[in-house]
Amino acid sequence: MTNEDPLVSLQIGAAVVTWVVVTGFVLYLAHINAALGVQVPAFSALAVINLVTTLLACLDRHIRLRRRQALHALGGAAVLAAGWVAPVSFMPIYTIVWLAVACSLYPPRMLWWLLLGMVGAWYSVMRLAWEESVTSALITAVLYGTFHLFALLTSRSAEEASRARDEAQFLNRELLATQHLLSEASRQSERTRIARDLHDLLGHHLTALSINLQIAERLADGPAADKIAESRALARLLLSDVREAVSTLRGNSRVDFDQAIRLLVDQVPQLAIDLDIAPDLAIDRVEVAEALLRCVQEALTNTLRHAQAKQSWIRLWRGDDALHLEIRDDGLCPGRVVEGHGLQGMRERLHRLGGELQVDLSGQALRLQARIPTAEPAA
Repeated sequence: MTNEDPLVSLQIGAAVVTWVVVTGFVLYLAHINAALGVQVPAFSALAVINLVTTLLACLDRHIRLRRRQALHALGGAAVLAAGWVAPVSFMPIYTIVWLAVACSLYPPRMLWWLLLGMVGAWYSVMRLAWEESVTSALITAVLYGTFHLFALLTSRSAEEASRARDEAQFLNRELLATQHLLSEASRQSERTRIARDLHDLLGHHLTALSINLQIAERLADGPAADKIAESRALARLLLSDVREAVSTLRGNSRVDFDQAIRLLVDQVPQLAIDLDIAPDLAIDRVEVAEALLRCVQEALTNTLRHAQAKQSWIRLWRGDDALHLEIRDDGLCPGRVVEGHGLQGMRERLHRLGGELQVDLSGQALRLQARIPTAEPAA
């Protein structure tokens, strides 16, 4: 239940192509012009470190954000060190890719500081290692700084567009799940209405007919009494059939919650979901199904926005005369848990059904446990 992000594949492809071209030209120039002073072994090792760390920083599905940030920082340091041992004018091209990758790792304000810091670092390398004049180093650093700025803005726009697309896709899943639940509620309401009408109207009239036939049977004699007795038996049989039909309609009121929740969690962007629903689970009340669905929806929304998680586990089962829902992920929850409006809304929704919500930490990840009694709360 995952949805691969094409932006990651594009970043990896662009990074590899750029690395191959730049590294190849540097090695070629070092081969034909030894006067450049390129330290080939050191440069090659640092270039490989840059490539590996950049690729790992792009693989957001497998590495936590903090580790990716550390790898990204290591890659930037490797590039600057490579520039120190390889005084080639186009070395800053490496960090154009490096800054583009940073857009998926840091908040917007941090990106501007990275841009300024990298331009300043290249100016220092050009002045100290390449021994360029102040004017030449400044012009080169500013020119490459504009390329870095362009890459930053372009990558940032693509990142925001990708997030907007993912949010729209998740909202669409929410609408599909809600629509399915509404259709289930409508179906259940219609069954209840039909059962009530059969019981209150047809059942009442059949009961009255049976009583009148019983009276007529006592007053009549001969063949007429036999026919009345036969009609009374048919009326009683029909009344029994009506009662059986009412029981069937009321008993077949299970909400198709399994389909509703699968519509919600299927293909959630940037998150792999392990869904475990007990095979014998039955939910008869629409309000209970809605409460559970909203809990899952809010938990997934929080995970996508705040937890930086890549895996989520959802478990739903029945036990101890109650329905139990557990949601956890592999994200990060710094410090103590502060309940916002979403968690408070979940708690209030469950409380109206006589249920409860427990929020705690499992390691560094948030875990939600909801419980709703199967019996309806007393009015």
